[in-house]
Amino acid sequence: MLFILGNLIVLVVIIGGIVMPIHSLFADRDAQIADRARVLANLESIVAQASRIESFVSDTNAQLRSGEFLAGANENVIGADLQTKIKSMTEAAGARSRSVQTLPARTIDQIKFSGVRVDLTAPLPALMRAVHAIESSKPYLFIVAASLKSSQLGLQGKVEEPVLQAQLDVYGATLVGGQR
Repeated sequence: MLFILGNLIVLVVIIGGIVMPIHSLFADRDAQIADRARVLANLESIVAQASRIESFVSDTNAQLRSGEFLAGANENVIGADLQTKIKSMTEAAGARSRSVQTLPARTIDQIKFSGVRVDLTAPLPALMRAVHAIESSKPYLFIVAASLKSSQLGLQGKVEEPVLQAQLDVYGATLVGGQR
């Protein structure tokens, strides 16, 4: 009986001291391997999207190179370039620029817009050409406000096309120093 009892104690010591720690060690390792397999699967899914992300980056870079944004070293340079661009576009359309001034910058949905106000005098067809030139240009420009008045610049007794005075607020999305 003592022999059997002694062997049972030795067996319990061997199982409790050697087998159970080895079993828990393997169980912990299995759990670590399963966790690392999940992390690996997540990382592989991210890597699988790399080509799509590179495509988005190249599309964005292509848009920036295609001139869809007003670009310049700082906002003052962008404003001056925009004034010059608007003045040349309106005069090429047959309108006479009386003044061009910079408007305060706006931020809409995290996109910064620079703007100018231009005062024009032109017959209606020339004014329509100027508006079309502004709205269809690249970089994209938007007329956000317009004010029109009739002007009496014609000679008395002569039938002439009516001349309009227009004030246009024009804005475009900007890219200052590489950031929108």
